[in-house]
Amino acid sequence: MPHAQHYTREVYQDPGIRLPENFIGQLPEYFPKHGRIIHNARNQIRVYELEGKEINIKKFCIPPIINRILYSLGWRTPKAKTTFLNAQEILKRGFQTPRPFGYIIERTAGLINFSYFASEQVQGVATLRQNHTHIEPMIDALAEYTARLHQAGLMHRDYTPGNILYQEQDGKFDFMLVDINRFRIQQTPIGLWRSISNLMQPFENDEHLKMFVKAYAKYRKINQTLATCHVLFLRHTRNAYNSVKRTLKKLPGAYILLNKPLGKED
Repeated sequence: MPHAQHYTREVYQDPGIRLPENFIGQLPEYFPKHGRIIHNARNQIRVYELEGKEINIKKFCIPPIINRILYSLGWRTPKAKTTFLNAQEILKRGFQTPRPFGYIIERTAGLINFSYFASEQVQGVATLRQNHTHIEPMIDALAEYTARLHQAGLMHRDYTPGNILYQEQDGKFDFMLVDINRFRIQQTPIGLWRSISNLMQPFENDEHLKMFVKAYAKYRKINQTLATCHVLFLRHTRNAYNSVKRTLKKLPGAYILLNKPLGKED
């Protein structure tokens, strides 16, 4: 641990959740020694079994240098805290996301280091990417859900297959959102063209994407052909941009502006 004079922690543990006292505050010491890893990239996610229930802990990596300064100066809210606050608001508005338990943010000499977000580990759900059956009913159900989400003033800014969980029962689909630190929340419906621009990622297959956008347009009562052409154009433009960005990341010195990788656990 860094020198105590320079090291601080911002800790919040929801008092309405039955967890051991100061469980969230002890996560930096507890995290690397316990639980099973379910995701290990820039950020790491571990699942713990505690008092008969499973808890999901996400450890956010140290931000890239520019973002680190912005977070540290308070110009941006750290991801762990943003995720907690977003989850509370999503649940308040009647949509589903894993119940948030708390967060902790570490700082050294005022600069943000690692941060942690704790929530429930949801059982019996799959990601959108895992769906291989009943694809057409699921696409229609997701389109209707997405339209309601946008009309409620909510928009997931990383609306990808891995961040959309679903559960099917008797031909009906229920959806849940995860990885919600990049989320738009407002008191009025999301603007129409901003909403349409949010539709290009849920399906990697172009035919499935077309079906999704047409169904969404039906629920929003807008021109299906115009919406579909717009989304496909955005998708192909984004793909070209991502290809260029991958190339730029290979240039010498590019790592300075990138997220610091999360060290592998022993």
